[in-house]
Amino acid sequence: MRLPAENIKTAREVQLVDFLNTYRPGELVRKSRDEYCTKSHSSLRITPSKNLFHWCSQSKGGRGALDYLLAVEGMSFRSAVMLLNEMELVPFQQDRAAEESSRTHDFTLPRPDKNAQTATAYLMHRGISPKVLRYCLNEGILYQTTRGNYRNCVFVGKDEGGIPRSAFQRGCQGTYRGDVTGSQKKYGFLMQAENPDCDTVELYEAPIDAMSGATLRQYTDIGKWRSVHYLALGGLNHLPIDYFLQQHPLMKNVVLCFDRDEPGLRFADTVARHLAERGFNVEKRLPAVGKDYNESLIWYKSKIEKQRGERV
Repeated sequence: MRLPAENIKTAREVQLVDFLNTYRPGELVRKSRDEYCTKSHSSLRITPSKNLFHWCSQSKGGRGALDYLLAVEGMSFRSAVMLLNEMELVPFQQDRAAEESSRTHDFTLPRPDKNAQTATAYLMHRGISPKVLRYCLNEGILYQTTRGNYRNCVFVGKDEGGIPRSAFQRGCQGTYRGDVTGSQKKYGFLMQAENPDCDTVELYEAPIDAMSGATLRQYTDIGKWRSVHYLALGGLNHLPIDYFLQQHPLMKNVVLCFDRDEPGLRFADTVARHLAERGFNVEKRLPAVGKDYNESLIWYKSKIEKQRGERV
């Protein structure tokens, strides 16, 4: 199956320094005003103004993040294009403080509906347990809004003071999904552990997957579902990981619960490597069945219901 032309175009437009700054933090080493190398390859020279690189020792070179992934990291063309289309990039050498101040000013949560009946019914249809739903509603990290003739789930990311800084909407009907304008991507959807001294966090791509992981913990013999933190990154995005770990200095164990697809597996490898280098215990835990944790949850619930039916 051929890749869509617009996906290839998007991948080719990704600047190499933006990619490295976001997904290979600490790799760039400045050599002069407009030349960098990397910690892993001192002979790999990068010129940001031209978006070019040349790996002298290997006689390889190219332009942009796509060529870099092919030539330096040995990724297949399809995998590289898919990965670059999934990523949330932070522009290199940007004034982040000014950017975040601007985004904070522009960010406004969608108006909440009087109740969350449609959103609750939709999420229960996706297998999410009432306990998890009640927790999220009570914490103000989940509510329902109306957009035109449609009801949407709103998943909220908050800062250390409990102030909403980001939000993601998912339609209860159809396929609509998208970030709320002005969202700051470093604030992920977080379900806190009951014990503030908890040293374990599970990382997921999407809020529904994080809620699915929490629900699965209720059905399996692992323990209380709030015995760990659950953090949804809002895609293949490293920023919420860094922010969460800064705010939780006691953290020791990180469990990667990303999707079972090529972008998810690649991102898991990258995150695992960098977190291990920082001294964290890292576990990669793929969904038992299907592409993601929600598919795994739905399968698990259907299995339990079938077993109960056989006993009757």
